[in-house]
Amino acid sequence: MHPPLNRIFAHIIEIRNRGRRQDISMKSEISKNILIAFCALIFLSNHCFAQSKNEIFVDAGFLQVKEELNQSMVYHGLQIGFHYRRNIFFERWELRYKAKAASGIPFDRGMMAVTVHFVPVDFSGLVPVYKNGRHHLKAGLNLAANYSYQTYPEQHSAHLFWYGEIGIAPCMEYGYQWKKSRMRIFLQNSIAGFVSRTREVTPYFYSFEFSDFFTQPHENMKFGSFDKFNHTSAVIECTPNISKGHSFAFGAEYTDCYSGNRFQSLNYYLQWKKAF
Repeated sequence: MHPPLNRIFAHIIEIRNRGRRQDISMKSEISKNILIAFCALIFLSNHCFAQSKNEIFVDAGFLQVKEELNQSMVYHGLQIGFHYRRNIFFERWELRYKAKAASGIPFDRGMMAVTVHFVPVDFSGLVPVYKNGRHHLKAGLNLAANYSYQTYPEQHSAHLFWYGEIGIAPCMEYGYQWKKSRMRIFLQNSIAGFVSRTREVTPYFYSFEFSDFFTQPHENMKFGSFDKFNHTSAVIECTPNISKGHSFAFGAEYTDCYSGNRFQSLNYYLQWKKAF
């Protein structure tokens, strides 16, 4: 073969081999980037993306209710409640959503009342502030909408009394763990919010419609802090075996609205919880 042709073919072969090497290098770079992205995705899934846990609660308690518009009589009796909570764990903090419904039949002087406590929105954001061995301490803020309804059929026929609250509250949780057991103490107290109260007992008021449970508690809402209301709750929880997911608790919840007609409620309860 003629020497110039040899150089031409050799140059063509060199260009083709160089293209193959570049193609292999490009494929290798793409594969490396895919591997890095895949490893990063796994890392983010394990460390940054939220993980969640569900819990259900059943409690039975002793309820006391005092309504100034009802001659300040104190009704007391049993209340049964059901709660659902979803705990969402992020890398550095925890978000809790809780919904609650409870009902009771308290008595005073042989007369019966019917109470309903409804909490459709209850969010708590908690961050760890201290952790040392078996001890941990978390603090955060709670945002909740609480509604309480009472009716006294033997005194006011079908008149509906209500208390509505949309407020924020600082909260704190202390935990202690040993072996497979754990104890928790949770405290929360209102700091500010909007409250609404029954304004008066209207004669011949017999409306007891489903919409009354939503419209009336949002009427005439007033913003305030300790000058309007106080809402405090405390829970002591014990988990005998963490792996079983069962726990038992004793709690207390106190509500006092002294803006206008005063309303007070106090509930001591025993609670069972199942985590899944």
